[in-house]
Amino acid sequence: MTRRTVLRLIPAAVAARLSGVARARPLASGKRLVLVTIGGIRRQESFSTQGAVNIPHLMNDLLPQSVFYPYTANEGVTSHFNTISSVLTGSWEHVDDWGSQKPTRPTLFHYLQTQQHTRPNDTWVVTSNKQLTANISPGVNVILSKQLLVEAVERIIQGQTHRRQLERDQILEEMRSVIDTDYERIGWGVPSASSFQDPEVKQTFITAISNFIHGPDAPTSGDELTFLVGREVLDRLAPSMLMMNFSDVEVAHSGSYSLHVGGIRRSDLLCHRLWEFIQSRPELKATTTLVIMNEFGRDPDGSSTNGFFNHRTNTECCRMAWSMVLGPAVRKPQVVENTIRQVDMAPTIGSWMGIECEKSEGRPLPELSS
Repeated sequence: MTRRTVLRLIPAAVAARLSGVARARPLASGKRLVLVTIGGIRRQESFSTQGAVNIPHLMNDLLPQSVFYPYTANEGVTSHFNTISSVLTGSWEHVDDWGSQKPTRPTLFHYLQTQQHTRPNDTWVVTSNKQLTANISPGVNVILSKQLLVEAVERIIQGQTHRRQLERDQILEEMRSVIDTDYERIGWGVPSASSFQDPEVKQTFITAISNFIHGPDAPTSGDELTFLVGREVLDRLAPSMLMMNFSDVEVAHSGSYSLHVGGIRRSDLLCHRLWEFIQSRPELKATTTLVIMNEFGRDPDGSSTNGFFNHRTNTECCRMAWSMVLGPAVRKPQVVENTIRQVDMAPTIGSWMGIECEKSEGRPLPELSS
């Protein structure tokens, strides 16, 4: 068995353990949602004449099938947790940037759980962004696979464990310790009773993460691992709502423009692969709407915050994002030139799914089905 094969098996083990192997029941409306958020991408590196080369699948394969909103304004805090909270609640959130506080208003997950009486395995968040802790929406399965390795390495470096060297065996042992005692602290949330206590599941997960990081034939990025886990959740559980976050583009904070552009191209490829996967499964194809949103842009070149490094300025370059919707919610493919707000997406999704976002500040978008 190759290392790549092991990596592809582990998401199945995690999903099966968390869910009790039960598939989610379809909503009364027969509708499902996959929401993908992508970290900061400027227009000049994406939907522009010079940026189109970085997003061939979004531009050429997905956009013609979609309702596309090229002008989606982020009027809130341009940080990851606040932006994603705003998308999910339909209101501009101003809470801790690092996920220590819950959103101040109910999220789409909460409305779905309370109004449709969903089960624990109906709602999932799969992400490599450590800011998206379980506080993003309590009661949801929140999985941060890459953060497990990061936590183990940091503990060893900072002397918080009796393990003193960054050697393979010691890192694996520290991973076991994290899963045994502290997985919730690194952002995971598990509403079901399993809590990763099955030794075989834990060992398989640890082995897969190690192969993912060190194996020459394994995937090479956190977003690829997020995609594999999210796809397995879709395939085995067909949840009512799954949110995935791709954050490889945030390597921009380290100052590497080439790696940042690589993250954009990887997000483009993974979004296309995700759509192809949904279309390849009759049950998902008939019921699943895919929403893809970038969270914000980045700062303009020449700014005091080092341009593409960050996303802090009150500029259109930073605040203007885009949104793309594919699947059953789309009446007809079109490009909507009017500016919308990110908070408009929650009540729009809610209307399509048959739930009411009672405390949302946004307005349903008329181009999508209700």
